[in-house]
Amino acid sequence: MNVSPRTYGYLLRISISFFMSLLMSFAMLVLNLGFVENFMALWFKSFSVAFALAVVISSLVFPFVTVLLSKVVRVCDEPAELHEAPEGC
Repeated sequence: MNVSPRTYGYLLRISISFFMSLLMSFAMLVLNLGFVENFMALWFKSFSVAFALAVVISSLVFPFVTVLLSKVVRVCDEPAELHEAPEGC
């Protein structure tokens, strides 16, 4: 499937938000309550809230983090061979 870079960015943020929310909500629920009788229902509720927040927060924070990171690091194209790396990369 071919997608534009913009669409790829959205899909990446949503995918990362999904898996992070899934794992973090599971871990926090286990740590706080343990495996209680209605664990799956509680986990689904916790995950739903966490995922909704994660998608919104990642969409708001991503542009700021991109700008901040671009001031701190420089992205170099990966050379075919290590000895071809330009100075500083």
